[in-house]
Amino acid sequence: MKSRLLVFVSFLSLLAVSGCRVQSNPPELTGLSPSPPNKVLVGQEISLTGYQFGSDPVVMVGNGPTALAAQIKSNDQNSIRAVVPLVPPGLTQVRVRTNQGTSDPLPVEVRQPAPALTDITPGNGLPGTAVVLTGGFLNQLRQVTFRDANFRSTVAVVRDSSDQKLTVVVPNNLPHGPVTIVVETAGGAMSGSFIVAGTPQITGVSPKVTRPGAEFIISGVNLTDGIVRVNGQQTERTQTTVKDTEIRALIPQFAHSGRVTVTVFEKLIATSVDTVLVVQPPSVATTSTHDGIVGDKVVLFGQNLRDVTAVSFGSTPAPFRILSDTQIESTVPKLPSSGEVGISVSSVGGSYTATELFLFYQTPGNLTVSPARQERSRPITISGQNLYRITDVRINGQSVPINDRVEGSQVSVNVPADATTGPVTVVNRAGATTALNPLVIVQKPVVTDIVPPKGRPGDRVVLRGSSLLNAQVFFSGSAVAAADGGKNEDLEKWVLVPSSAQTGPLRIVNIAGETTTGSFSVLRLALVVDFSPKTAQPGEIIVLTGQNLPSVLEVRFGNGTSAAAKFGIDGAGQLVVTVPAGATTGPICLTNDAGTACTSASFVVAK
Repeated sequence: MKSRLLVFVSFLSLLAVSGCRVQSNPPELTGLSPSPPNKVLVGQEISLTGYQFGSDPVVMVGNGPTALAAQIKSNDQNSIRAVVPLVPPGLTQVRVRTNQGTSDPLPVEVRQPAPALTDITPGNGLPGTAVVLTGGFLNQLRQVTFRDANFRSTVAVVRDSSDQKLTVVVPNNLPHGPVTIVVETAGGAMSGSFIVAGTPQITGVSPKVTRPGAEFIISGVNLTDGIVRVNGQQTERTQTTVKDTEIRALIPQFAHSGRVTVTVFEKLIATSVDTVLVVQPPSVATTSTHDGIVGDKVVLFGQNLRDVTAVSFGSTPAPFRILSDTQIESTVPKLPSSGEVGISVSSVGGSYTATELFLFYQTPGNLTVSPARQERSRPITISGQNLYRITDVRINGQSVPINDRVEGSQVSVNVPADATTGPVTVVNRAGATTALNPLVIVQKPVVTDIVPPKGRPGDRVVLRGSSLLNAQVFFSGSAVAAADGGKNEDLEKWVLVPSSAQTGPLRIVNIAGETTTGSFSVLRLALVVDFSPKTAQPGEIIVLTGQNLPSVLEVRFGNGTSAAAKFGIDGAGQLVVTVPAGATTGPICLTNDAGTACTSASFVVAK
């Protein structure tokens, strides 16, 4: 019993002594992992083993006053998990410190990790621009360089640095374009992309309304090396002039309206505030009608018509209104003359003239009718100006069918069978015009009067009636038409009695036919061929032979000085004359309506 009590007391005493020793002794550091070799990276987690670490230990890494406390992740009396602080790389020491003291050190080799870049701000800039590099493990910096596409490196000036941020200046004389920023530290190197170029900005685009192929100007800053696009369509670079504050380019052929962008080195993009209206060239495929007069409405069918600013017929502007992008309604203007003209449309996008010509026509004018005199049921030709699209021809108010035409200059019709003399009128949609001279309808001649009803050869005879113009007049006994006597009209015609004319009816002939008049008496002198006897006394009978003796009205002797003699015609047509009292020797004179004719030989009065 006593022996058991003694053992128990001894155990309690041992525990008491042992407890007093732990609480009064500093920690002991016995192990470090990873190990061997004890090489760790800044920021790496390490595990410490030992004794008496207490509840609030401190892990110090480094030598002397430069040692830094490590971040403790977890701990107990015999182990600690901590993170290596940012200490200079190299061989150094690790200690554990508690309120009881500090452990003996363990050696450790700290290595610097490779730097990490998480951001470069700004991502582009011109030489002299301050660039902030952020990341991790940027301490222990050796140098920062800018390396171009040809792997030529230029060292940058570092303004300030820490393990998480560096501020460097873009070196001078770097070529524009993408470069690589290389950060070198004791732990290694890390690189990031950078563009040596200012951020492009567009301050203006001119003009704002344009067409494919036209030049336009972009104003701004930092435009060098820019690629221009109009609503996504890239301009032709060989035709683009690029300066830092201005770009001149041509609108692409298939560009559409939209904003303009300038892209520098594929990443730096500037977009215009204003939209550029790209007007495509208009075109006209066809028209609703191919002819018309002033005031007609014509619809043009085509493409890109919405932006049309002018329509013209030939060189004459025309009113219009836009119906849609494919249709325009225009009003035919007053053109200087009839004829075919091209219809043109114009816009900022360009001009286009329809391939199908438009016939403009006016009221017919300057009409002439040939022949001016025509029979019924025979053709006439009407000539003039503006004889386009003739819809009606009227002869003295009567419409007649059109037989043939030469569009613009001639129309041929037949004279109706019942036509009468009157005006000839030609009609189209532009209006109606009447020929200056009426068409004379030629009918068979009609003679109502012959003045005088008798006459000598060579005398003028007046015929009155109708359809006498250009008629031929034939006297009885004459095979040749009578000569013109000085007047040739429809209602009156003058002719000369032919030398061969004989008493009898006249025959009047024109293109419509002929007619015969009543008898016309042809007067000729009574001519004595011979008389017998050659001498006689008053009261005796003499006989005269000759021509036209039945027409004798008076016979006188003595060259017409005697009293009128008595006379008569015998059965042989001879003139039987009684010598009057008081007759004297001389020629015998015979008088008829044609005048007086005397014999060439003298009659001797016997005593």
